[in-house]
Amino acid sequence: MSIRLAACAAMLCTPLTLVPAIAQDRADDVASGGDDAIVVTARKREERAIDVPIAVTAISGTTLEKRGAANLADFLQEAPGIGIYDGGSALGTRITMRGISTSLGGNENGFYLDDLPFTGVTVPISPDVRAWDLDRVEVLRGPQGTLFGEGSMGGTVRILTRGADLDNWEAKGLGMVSDTRGGGTNAGVKGAFNAPIIPGVLAVRFAGTHERYQGWVDNSSTGQTNVNDQTYDTFRARARFDPTDRLSITGTYWLSKSDFPGGGSSARDDGQQTRGTVPYSKNRTEVYGATARYDLGRAELFYSYSHSDFDLPQEGRSARGPIRTRIGIDVDAHELRLTSTGEAPLKWTVGAYARNSQRNDIVQFAAAGIDNDAQLRTSARALFGEATYTLPGAPVDLTAGLRYFEDHLRGFEANSGVVTEQPGDTYHSWNPRFSVAWHPVADATIYASAAKGFRSGQIQPTVPLALAPLYGVTLPATLSQDSIWTYEVGAKADLWDRRLSVETAVFYSDWKDVTVRIPIPGTTFNGLINSKGTHTKGVELSLVARPVPGLVLSAGGAYVDAEYVGSVPGTAIVDGAAVDDVAKFTANAALDYSAQISDTVSAFARIGWQHSSPRRNSSYAAFLPGDTVDRVDARIGVDLEQVTLALFADNLTNDNGATSFRQVQQLGPTTFDITSNRLRPRTLGVEASFRFGGPVG
Repeated sequence: MSIRLAACAAMLCTPLTLVPAIAQDRADDVASGGDDAIVVTARKREERAIDVPIAVTAISGTTLEKRGAANLADFLQEAPGIGIYDGGSALGTRITMRGISTSLGGNENGFYLDDLPFTGVTVPISPDVRAWDLDRVEVLRGPQGTLFGEGSMGGTVRILTRGADLDNWEAKGLGMVSDTRGGGTNAGVKGAFNAPIIPGVLAVRFAGTHERYQGWVDNSSTGQTNVNDQTYDTFRARARFDPTDRLSITGTYWLSKSDFPGGGSSARDDGQQTRGTVPYSKNRTEVYGATARYDLGRAELFYSYSHSDFDLPQEGRSARGPIRTRIGIDVDAHELRLTSTGEAPLKWTVGAYARNSQRNDIVQFAAAGIDNDAQLRTSARALFGEATYTLPGAPVDLTAGLRYFEDHLRGFEANSGVVTEQPGDTYHSWNPRFSVAWHPVADATIYASAAKGFRSGQIQPTVPLALAPLYGVTLPATLSQDSIWTYEVGAKADLWDRRLSVETAVFYSDWKDVTVRIPIPGTTFNGLINSKGTHTKGVELSLVARPVPGLVLSAGGAYVDAEYVGSVPGTAIVDGAAVDDVAKFTANAALDYSAQISDTVSAFARIGWQHSSPRRNSSYAAFLPGDTVDRVDARIGVDLEQVTLALFADNLTNDNGATSFRQVQQLGPTTFDITSNRLRPRTLGVEASFRFGGPVG
């Protein structure tokens, strides 16, 4: 799949969108600038987005489907300060938020599928949620540790799927065929069905996708063409049971599988596949869980349980023989919280959280004598609370929150049958948030905030720990936890009867004790060490104008300057070096237009431009920066009552730039392999969709 270096410029989309569980027609009205209030749940309760003292970008699932978005990389970077690219492999999507970026440790940026927090337990994981049958996506920028917990240091992404409708049945489907320049024919089908079993009481909803994308990268060494095929399959089931007016119970099951037999979207500058090891990989993510909400009158009691299984096997062949790896992660999470409801001047949330997880890693490389099996277990507990008080007689809100977090790590490694116990460590963290918000008029907010984010440390792998003393390198047995403070001033407003929407923020972040790799000389292994950290300063801006009915003009961008603080001996990191994989500038602009042709026919069109400056990597000496990327996408179509037909062009200018830094690998005395992730070349296609439904009875 391809990247969309994006903008808050979605078709029929405002920079702050949408109402949970609203009908699709009403969703379109809200997104196109209607009179309905825009509502989000960024603070675990329904609020107008414009009143929330957090930089929030949201987009409805209806809008994503109208745009033809396929995955996270197609829309997440619409939020200023967010960087994302899809590597087109089982390793998933790479997300950076406000300069917070690392490939080590658990998630540095929060990622939620409904109420399930994902964490890779020493490696960031953001599952590839296909953009189909979603209710909305919320991107909350800045640390969200108080309410969303560990890893939400740069911010939190919330993927909220569409729930079962108790009163209306619905059937919808989509078919897509496209062609990639230099590649082959792509195809996909998607469907969803909602059925009330007992109207008003019990309903179920099913959704599924199957997509096959032909490769476009060739391998000059073997003569194979279009080697990087990609296949995605997803299935989701949700059930809702409301036995009384006060109680609502929801069950969810989600399965995602993807297959990449020829590697991902990485290629050399000449368009050929890497000459190094190319792993065959696939992944499987399974999630199930349940939530319950009970209305107590002036408060709502909420409980959620979720279980996730993530499995990532990879296999590749190097010059020395085959290499096999496997990562398996199981997570069980519980959350219990009580939230005030109503319009009282004091609004509050208190709760408790528990997570137990286990990660298993297998590495087999017979030629190098490596047969490693490692297991890591973690047990995390947290208590949290947050309250907002509106001053009497003044349009000013004061917010304060605090989360206490404790995490215990323990594990073992077996190297060629020799077992080494790892006693691990226990991490503690107090994490506050403060903000003050002034509402000079009904549709404007000016705010200032200070918030802390946090993340547990990790255990040093046993192989580098044993090798390091032999080569004069000192490594800690466990890594310190890291934390971040972000200070922010922002403003948001809807002006001139919502014909112009503006959001801007200025921020500064101090991220301490960031874990980095340190090479062990004379070996191919890296150890882990805590650096002094990073400093980031940035400015974000987004604008949406609706000068006449049917026309939406959007523009936005961000400047994010993220640098390491101090040098790290033994690495390529020096004071002032750029933080890995962060684009300093992102910008975007788009034009969306819709027109009613008759009572039953309307037409729409969209053209968008996205820009990103080169990404760099300071952790390795052997790297080259990526490219400046400019991408243009276009779409045109018609709505015929319940049927939509569209033509689309992705990457219209055929930009083949390196979306991430280039990795340099020396294969011989004078032979180097220089590769990076790439955009999918120009892809032209046609899409048809239908939707039928209505009230039951």
